[in-house]
Amino acid sequence: MKALAERFRQMMSQHNLRITMSQLSEMTGVSPSQLRYWEKKHYIRSEQGEKNQNHLFPIQMLYRVCTIKFFLDQGYTLTNAVQKAEAHRESIKLFRQFVADQQLHVNQTGPNKAEISIGKIAEDPETEVYATINGDKTELHLRKQG
Repeated sequence: MKALAERFRQMMSQHNLRITMSQLSEMTGVSPSQLRYWEKKHYIRSEQGEKNQNHLFPIQMLYRVCTIKFFLDQGYTLTNAVQKAEAHRESIKLFRQFVADQQLHVNQTGPNKAEISIGKIAEDPETEVYATINGDKTELHLRKQG
């Protein structure tokens, strides 16, 4: 499973995965004129071979545009929405690092049920933090080891 996650990360980070402005607009609900404006303001970026050629956006811009639009829809100004999107991106980056560092172990205990071992408490290495998922309910727990 770890190899599959790594393969997916590699695919998403490849620099040759591109979408057109019209595809980006259709997928996100952000008009092409808005996308051009955001690009002009350097909030998003595309690649354009020669003048008047189609703008091609790295696949990562799909997530960025969706996040900016989400904050705009919440009532933020464009500048604030971009700042919030950047802060959100940094939070996701840190969370990914947390998940990678913890080497989480997931034990599926039934349909829509699992127990996830998160790790030991730094101040008490005999105590482990784990999460249980039961349908749409997630809870954190502590347990003593051995």
